Amino acid sequence: MRSPKPELIWQGRIHLGDEPGLYDDAHYSGLSAEVPLTLERADPQGAATALVVVTEGVETFTGYPGHLITVTAYLPDPARPYHSVETVLATARITSADQNRKEIPLALTNRPSPLFVSVRVRIDTEVPPGLYDDFVLTRILHASQNFAFVASLGFHI
Repeated sequence: MRSPKPELIWQGRIHLGDEPGLYDDAHYSGLSAEVPLTLERADPQGAATALVVVTEGVETFTGYPGHLITVTAYLPDPARPYHSVETVLATARITSADQNRKEIPLALTNRPSPLFVSVRVRIDTEVPPGLYDDFVLTRILHASQNFAFVASLGFHI
């Protein structure tokens, strides 16, 4: 069973877009924002989980792909101690149709625990400059099947 209420990992207000000051109550980051997370397997049989990106004000133009969400794992580089290899685990696009909420499933079979990942949200730049959608990233949630994984903000060893 999926956890009855997704667990909150991060909450804030990060304004993405090309019009600084449009959301004066939010930190302006420009064209992208990236948040580090740690996922830990609570169930040895756990193979999958999901992250949920929540926004405010996403209004995309029809015919454009939408804003890119990328979940990247930072895995130990076997050839270079104390270095990591970035591996994209999942990508998704958030559009007006998603109503400011996008769930990104993650297949984590044979992945180490803890697993260090980042969630990056990037403005759709296929739209001409000056017409970029401005919106606010407000939350990142974690919804784990059978509570197989727990998540926390930052990289924790």
